Amino acid sequence: MPRVRSRTLVPALLIVAVPLAAQTPAPSKAAPEAPPPAAQLVDEAVAAAKAEQKNVLVYFSASWCGWCHRFATFLESPDAAGKLMRDNFVVVQLDALDSGAKVAQENPGARELLDAMSGGATTGIPFYFVLDGSGKKIADSLIMPGHRNVGHPAQPAEVVAFVKQLETTAPRMTAQERREIGSYLDEMAGR
Repeated sequence: MPRVRSRTLVPALLIVAVPLAAQTPAPSKAAPEAPPPAAQLVDEAVAAAKAEQKNVLVYFSASWCGWCHRFATFLESPDAAGKLMRDNFVVVQLDALDSGAKVAQENPGARELLDAMSGGATTGIPFYFVLDGSGKKIADSLIMPGHRNVGHPAQPAEVVAFVKQLETTAPRMTAQERREIGSYLDEMAGR
């Protein structure tokens, strides 16, 4: 009889053991959160701009782009120039044009939006465009001779063109404030 009992006990132990193992969750690695879609960020910025009576400055960046990092530093600067930009624009950074594993950092739809807003031109980045509070495009960074991209304004002619563009894209900004931005950009360029 002990032989029969051992046969009946073994299956009973397996039945108990399997559910216990199944209840123990396996450690999981949390997947990094996907960046928000480009269209969502732009729509939210347009709504905020309308409420705040500002325009929207959307710029495209990539992790490898040194000029993009400089443009971000300018726009996010706690100095007067950065504050002036944020006082007049709702600023949106969209990540695009990365490669390899960094593509996962891109905002979905950013590449397509870059192509649409640049008219398919090979522009380089940073590339920006400006929308009014209703979402209508009023300007972009293709302001250099030959319809070239100003990117991050660093050369004297680029700074002049960028500051001139602020007359129409930031109508509440005074001439003195535009000069302050020009001076800041010149200082960033080492002049």
